[in-house]
Amino acid sequence: MNAFEALPSRIRRGLSGLTALPSDDRGVALALGGGGVRGFAHLGFLRVLEEEGVPVRGLAGTSAGALASCVYAFGLPLRPEPVLEALESLGQLLSRGGMLSRWRWILSISRRPALVDDDDFVSGIAGLLGERRLEESRVPVAVVTADLRSGDVVVLREGPAARAVAASCAIPGVFPPFEQDGRLLVDGAVADKVPVSAARSVGGGGPVIGVDVSNPVPPSVAPRNGVEAAIMAGDASRRRLTQISLQEADLAVRLPLERQVERFEMQEAERLYRLGMEVGEEQLPEIKRLLDRNGVDSMVRKTYARLAFRT
Repeated sequence: MNAFEALPSRIRRGLSGLTALPSDDRGVALALGGGGVRGFAHLGFLRVLEEEGVPVRGLAGTSAGALASCVYAFGLPLRPEPVLEALESLGQLLSRGGMLSRWRWILSISRRPALVDDDDFVSGIAGLLGERRLEESRVPVAVVTADLRSGDVVVLREGPAARAVAASCAIPGVFPPFEQDGRLLVDGAVADKVPVSAARSVGGGGPVIGVDVSNPVPPSVAPRNGVEAAIMAGDASRRRLTQISLQEADLAVRLPLERQVERFEMQEAERLYRLGMEVGEEQLPEIKRLLDRNGVDSMVRKTYARLAFRT
């Protein structure tokens, strides 16, 4: 017996004449994970959804996912060029020929609080988002950060979008923390790399798709020193938290990377964007099934509520 047959007969009769799904009950919420330059895959994924007419009811993003969420929520072009142009100077500073070496990073931050000043960081993102505010977006959007002191997840729904995204991207040691309401806000990936819970809170009851752009698990090798051991431990902890978060999504989408791509390998942006489009196209059938299933579930709930009220 399927779910429809298990319903009381009076509800089945009420549903039997319905052939179309109400438009206000269709749509997905997106939880876009962090990952530096790998976040360009989000733009490709979003472009496919937009071109295919998949309704998006809300977005939540961490770090690069926060930037992609705002690009979509404010109706900006879903292409890599505007983002690359806005972040060009920042990318040149961080990439230094293609990759920010972890060893160079460790040596640099041992002599200063962060590699990049917050004003330079915010101005780069503001070149793309301007003076837009989160509460003014065409689609509800949540920007996820973490409190450096407590480790709490901090979800931003109001205020300047550029500053909120900068806080969500503020990798400790690379960018300084952002002070707000007594908290020190840093990269949301510290606490919630793929923010499924935040997406559900802005999704209006629709299904949640979690998009993970994490690197593949590195080869099983032993750390050569204590610093590498500490880095590996942090990476392992974030992978575990991500797995737990994705279990709460209605659909988990992962980026099929063949090798590790460092956060600031900006020359990989175009390739990752195209990869995101490929993943979006591959997932379209499952996304449409998810939409249809949610629409039927919503009709069942509404019809049951109406009939129960009448009785």
